[in-house]
Amino acid sequence: MTTTTIIISILFILCLTSPAALRSVGLVREGDKPSQKFLIPLLFGLSQGMAALIGSAIGRLIAHLFVYIADYMVFAMMLVVAAKLFIDSMRMLRGKMLYTVSTDGELLALSLLAATNTLLMSLMASYFSPFGYWYILVVALAGFLWSFFAVRTEFNPAMVKKLSFIEFSAAVFMAVIAILYLFTDLI
Repeated sequence: MTTTTIIISILFILCLTSPAALRSVGLVREGDKPSQKFLIPLLFGLSQGMAALIGSAIGRLIAHLFVYIADYMVFAMMLVVAAKLFIDSMRMLRGKMLYTVSTDGELLALSLLAATNTLLMSLMASYFSPFGYWYILVVALAGFLWSFFAVRTEFNPAMVKKLSFIEFSAAVFMAVIAILYLFTDLI
């Protein structure tokens, strides 16, 4: 792998897992135990990894359907994820993606919701999987790190704008990576 490929692959993984930051911000409060500050990011990281594993498994089952159009399907899936990131960023600015969690079930549902982009993109892992066999582990680690840094962040109006900008940037980067994927051999 060239340095450019590694950088683009890291950006791809960060864009793919960025919803973990959006959905985990402010979930830990001052009175929470230190273990909770670790368990919530762990849950988000595991849900990202499981989504990548499940998506890859399903993708291998249906990979034969896309043999001739695989490059276009990967491109289309990247654009779908970019559009979803863009829509999420706009919804965040309007205050429609503000989450409060009071039960463990709601926390689990929120972590699974954050992993939908990973699940969608992993359906094409047979044809595009940065870092090869390490893809699932790298995705889980990225989801953990996004959540680890975001979970301690206090939720306020300024943070909403910053998170929205992160999601918007992820959407733009994902669209650029999709174009690079289809029209160059950098990836």
